[in-house]
Amino acid sequence: MRKTLRKPEWVRVFVLVLGAGLWWGSATLAFAESAPSPSAIVPATKLVGEQAIVFQGGYILSAPEPLAATVIALREVKSLFSYGDIAFLKIKPTVDVKVGDQLTILRPVKQVYHPLTRAYMGQMIRILGVVEITRESDEGVAEVRVVQSFDALTRGDHLKMFEVPSPVPAQQVTSDPLIGVIVDFKEQRQLTATLDVVYIDKGELDGVALGDRFSVIRPGRRQSATAKTLDLTVGEVKVVGLQAHTATAYVVKSTEALERGDIVNRLPLPPSQAQPAPQVVAKAVPSEPPASAKRLLKEFEDVYFEFDKWDLSEQTKKALTAQAEVLKQNPTTTLTIEGYADERGSREYNLALGEKRAQEVRRFLAGLGVSNTVKVISFGKERPVCTDDNESCHSKNRRAHLALAGN
Repeated sequence: MRKTLRKPEWVRVFVLVLGAGLWWGSATLAFAESAPSPSAIVPATKLVGEQAIVFQGGYILSAPEPLAATVIALREVKSLFSYGDIAFLKIKPTVDVKVGDQLTILRPVKQVYHPLTRAYMGQMIRILGVVEITRESDEGVAEVRVVQSFDALTRGDHLKMFEVPSPVPAQQVTSDPLIGVIVDFKEQRQLTATLDVVYIDKGELDGVALGDRFSVIRPGRRQSATAKTLDLTVGEVKVVGLQAHTATAYVVKSTEALERGDIVNRLPLPPSQAQPAPQVVAKAVPSEPPASAKRLLKEFEDVYFEFDKWDLSEQTKKALTAQAEVLKQNPTTTLTIEGYADERGSREYNLALGEKRAQEVRRFLAGLGVSNTVKVISFGKERPVCTDDNESCHSKNRRAHLALAGN
């Protein structure tokens, strides 16, 4: 037979239940207060799509950038850090941080050299994650919590203040011809897949813009002095990050594994983006260039190159040296260097060859002290000055032409 509780026992049970409820409620409140609020999620965790690709993609750093701190200790030794893990930073004296500030963790992983010229390009920077300041700096040391992690942290890793990457246009906005080269990859793989990250040797100062798309060209293999296999289009990449003379891009599509040294050729704007030609309301009369500039145009002669070469001959250097003196007398004159090739080879390969020839002229003039604003453009085998199919004609088309802007 079930026992019936007397009134004093009911009172005791009620008090115990009430006390347990109060304890549980306070514990739940304390847990809720210690948990991060949804509104406190850091911007890095909200990055999606192409902004996430550019943030995680890293970049090639050719010059030192301002750093804010260095990792000096980790609370736990782990192979991969995730949300909530704790580390300690040494903050630079010139940097002011406070609780809630976010910093990007980065690490130089290797030195990058151009695959064709072997010139040093800078250090490849890998992004490891993002941390948030949880305790203010005490004698230059701050406690941080990991809020996003892509790789393991170690002592000595560097940090800079977190910045949200610039949005990447959905459509390409530039269309001028531009040739570059793939210089390296974020990950070294046998097969290149969609969204893999690559780095090219053209950047913001070379005219590259966010959203630019480039076809990837594999030059044909040389079979003899006068014959080679056809060039192949093996993929397409889209630029999502910019440095001065390099860019970060991801693979939109590929038919073969991409390689260091593959040529990239900026694609034209899609037909839907082509702008109608502006209507001419009034024809402006161009101002007369100065007498010395006229002499520049009159005295200049095209410089020529050997078959499939872009190095300057002694005769070419002598002609450019004389030309440099006239340019230095007109330092405000904008100069355009046009690169050309003969008709042999594909359009893409010859655009790249013309670019190399024009760039070699630009470098030589700069070495002579020419400080003019210089624009470089390649026309490849387009606009030939001679159309006969013989070596005499071909040699006339392997050239670089210098002209004043607008002439």
